[in-house]
Amino acid sequence: MKKIEIESKGLTGFLRTFKQIVEDLNKEKEIKKIVFTGNNFTCTPFIELLTYVIRSMNKEIIYVPSINLDNPYKVILSSVDCDFISGGDPYSPDLLIIMGGLAMKGGPEVNSMKKFIEGIGNKDKKVIGICFMSVFEKAGWLNIIPFDYMIDIFLDSSIFGR
Repeated sequence: MKKIEIESKGLTGFLRTFKQIVEDLNKEKEIKKIVFTGNNFTCTPFIELLTYVIRSMNKEIIYVPSINLDNPYKVILSSVDCDFISGGDPYSPDLLIIMGGLAMKGGPEVNSMKKFIEGIGNKDKKVIGICFMSVFEKAGWLNIIPFDYMIDIFLDSSIFGR
């Protein structure tokens, strides 16, 4: 993958970048269904944030934890957070978003991810990877998974005390 010369800072920059990519893809071809897949618990809060920033687009959003197509969830925004409701149809999405936690130790093998991408259907779907600290690159997924876009996030933090 080649780097697109867009740099953003912090959590807000990451979320705005994601929103812009989804809006641009939607202009090319209308996105009706978005499917996220990631690790239970650790990826889920990021899926909530990503769902929140595209809330005005009114898309059908499905979450498939740990690439388990037998256990999908509808993602619905309530007045205070996202609700994950068992069920929903994860097949034939217009956009698939793969969270980087899956590429970490203990996640599925890259060949299982390839089978998931093929099995979910719609050969014309767009695929976005979202990871922290180059985990897709470190896991060797960049040349195997057909990402249309990949967002690699680096967050800095400082600890202060007395």
